[in-house]
Amino acid sequence: MPRALVFINTLYSSADLVRDLARVEGVREAHSSRGLYDAVAMVQAESFGQVKEIISKRIQGLENVKSTLTLTLIEPTPTT
Repeated sequence: MPRALVFINTLYSSADLVRDLARVEGVREAHSSRGLYDAVAMVQAESFGQVKEIISKRIQGLENVKSTLTLTLIEPTPTT
């Protein structure tokens, strides 16, 4: 299944955002973080199009989100 890590900067408390992220369908994990980004979310869906929609419409649409950086995860190629 397609997955992505979304690194998020907030306008105010990241704890509030993590609570809101946990309610978004498709968000499998959400954590506050320290450093360059205030929070990190793992998004998973049936297609990359759905992952993109979750991020662009649901996550970026949350009131507390200032900016995001998305890393799409590529499944490893099996070795023989």
